[in-house]
Amino acid sequence: MWTAPRTLEERSDAGDRPLGQARGLNGQVGASYGMLERMTARVALIAGLTTVLLAAALSDEEARAAISGKRAKAFAAEIAAFGPRVAGSRAERLAGDVVADAFGELGYRVRKQAVSLPEGGRSRNIIARSQGPLRVIVVAHLDGVGAGPAANDNGSGVAVMLELARALRGERGLLLAAVGAEERVESGSPIHLGSARLARALEPSVKKRVRLAVSLDMVGVGGRLAVRGIEDSANASATQLLNAIRSTGRKAMYEPDSGVSDHAELTRAGVPAAWLQYRFDQACWHRACDTANRLKTWKLRTAGRVTLRAVRSALSD
Repeated sequence: MWTAPRTLEERSDAGDRPLGQARGLNGQVGASYGMLERMTARVALIAGLTTVLLAAALSDEEARAAISGKRAKAFAAEIAAFGPRVAGSRAERLAGDVVADAFGELGYRVRKQAVSLPEGGRSRNIIARSQGPLRVIVVAHLDGVGAGPAANDNGSGVAVMLELARALRGERGLLLAAVGAEERVESGSPIHLGSARLARALEPSVKKRVRLAVSLDMVGVGGRLAVRGIEDSANASATQLLNAIRSTGRKAMYEPDSGVSDHAELTRAGVPAAWLQYRFDQACWHRACDTANRLKTWKLRTAGRVTLRAVRSALSD
């Protein structure tokens, strides 16, 4: 810690004057000017370091505040209140309208993309785009099973995606989508129809520019935060998520899966994607007890912050 010398004379006696210099008025003045210059430089250095440290602290605080687990839980509860959001149902449509309004209020260009269902009827993808060439895709399926309100599977993913939309507003190159008809047990399809429809609409040249693609699915309940993919080893998107998790001091492992979320259809269509999930909601998955009160705000917040780090990294490359 720097301490200012006590008096002008003491500063001179401390060795500020050149060796052999007479201790007259001129010598004292010359020494004083030299010492003042050094003092000024030290003060400027300390002020600069303080500014940098304060800025870093504020940036970290802003980053923490950008994703709200409490707000995410409230939104998941809002769409869960519509009842079971089976693909093509009135509840799914009402929830989709709420998501579209939220995207629009945040300044995104919003489009509703029809998704045909095998037994007739239609689901929808609610797509938000920012300006600029596409670089990042984040999806979360909006539909659920008929057994319950589907708060964790997947109101949680949709809610965290909206937190990302809020934190990233004004950024270029984003596509965020609440996709429909993911639940194959309800649609009767062998694939996740909403994400497959989304991927088909992307031109090959656009797909090549994507640096990160993430499916947020079941991120409010579960034991451990997992990064999953259909490949045997982590693809580029999975690697970025793993790095983001590890940068927070948490352990992270890649866990291959058989393709049971929307990341599978994106990857198969040429956009290597990863699935972020808390594993596993064994008690209430696809059951009536999948209610919003069970969602953990800190898990929602953590999933959002990790994804936000990965997105910002991808956009800055």
